[in-house]
Amino acid sequence: MNYLKWALRLLWFPFYAGVEITKTSFQVMWDVLTPGSAATPAFVEVPIRGRSDFEVTMLANLISLTPGTVTVAVRHEPPTLWVHGLYVQDRESFREDIHAIEDRILAFTRTPWSAESTTSEGGTR
Repeated sequence: MNYLKWALRLLWFPFYAGVEITKTSFQVMWDVLTPGSAATPAFVEVPIRGRSDFEVTMLANLISLTPGTVTVAVRHEPPTLWVHGLYVQDRESFREDIHAIEDRILAFTRTPWSAESTTSEGGTR
């Protein structure tokens, strides 16, 4: 990975996070303002690839910042988050959504010159 690509990922991440937070804010707002409830709450165990405290904390905090989700617990070995989601239709697709966020975080936290960047491609979830 070249340095320019890494820098662009780093600069793009706040916009990505802002869009995700805005989308879910409107989803929660719509549910609150309309009659009935579309909520299907669930606790979901999500195995993660983040190894450093920074990566795990960044992911857990972004999940909690997103309306309708909150990180309830963290386990470091093996790295796992327990997440409460307000709109969980399918646990596997919910995990995939969390992994998509994690992929964006790992894309800029694992720099081209770090040791983790060489092992991030082959990791399992």
